[in-house]
Amino acid sequence: MFRGFRATPAARGRIEYQFYWLTKKPVTAVFDPKARRLRFPSVLPQVDTDTATAMTAAVRSRASRSEPDHKRVDARKCTIAGTVRKRDFSLTIDIRGANHQYAVSKALNLVNDMFVTLHEHHPEYLVERFGISAE
Repeated sequence: MFRGFRATPAARGRIEYQFYWLTKKPVTAVFDPKARRLRFPSVLPQVDTDTATAMTAAVRSRASRSEPDHKRVDARKCTIAGTVRKRDFSLTIDIRGANHQYAVSKALNLVNDMFVTLHEHHPEYLVERFGISAE
């Protein structure tokens, strides 16, 4: 599933993970065990307003009861938020209790679905930012 996986100690007891997954560029995830928080900083760099709005809506929808069980995020186990800062879209997952595996699974499924949505509706973004073939 992942290529080139590595974990590196980071500041303040955090762990930074880097791996290749959906694109030719590495994905970075930072886990803060004290805060029980997993972040995917700049998972989508330099997004335009339409793309940022679509991705934020996709993240928010995961808490909706209308989502199928396999996609819905149980807020008793974790919460997921998407934010845009300086045009970079990041994901933050706050883990509640001992639900680390659940939270990571939901986060990875969401990131995968985000890239599927981009491939279907914003392929030019993937070509421009990640060098993915337009075909």
